[in-house]
Amino acid sequence: MQIEYKNIDPKLVVNEIRNGRSLESVQKIFGIKFKSEVQDLYLRGLMELGEIPQLDFQKTNNPKIMPSYPERTVVRRREKPPAKPGMLIKTSNFRTIGQSGSITLNKALLIEQLGFAIGDSFEIYREEDRIVLKKVLNPA
Repeated sequence: MQIEYKNIDPKLVVNEIRNGRSLESVQKIFGIKFKSEVQDLYLRGLMELGEIPQLDFQKTNNPKIMPSYPERTVVRRREKPPAKPGMLIKTSNFRTIGQSGSITLNKALLIEQLGFAIGDSFEIYREEDRIVLKKVLNPA
């Protein structure tokens, strides 16, 4: 759909913008309602001057023909149960987020109860309402 802009020459819009006028001032000079119309006229002017290749924005009203596919049978798959962690160590310790936004995991919990070693690296991510620390061999 080609829109006509009250007999405004797009080349004049290009000339005004090149002379340093803003979109708003060009809009007022030519009595254009929307900035997008100024931008469209500027684009058309550049195409008419041959500075950018011609683009065709017109819609073609060719109806798309939907190919008919044979009826496919529906295969239903069972839902897989959620994967459970290999080892679950339940501690009686609870942690809260402190005022600075941090959670403290002390040496007694990490090394003695959970069996990690000094220097271990972890990837941290969230699963639903849990924070998961996954041990990684080589930190990236």
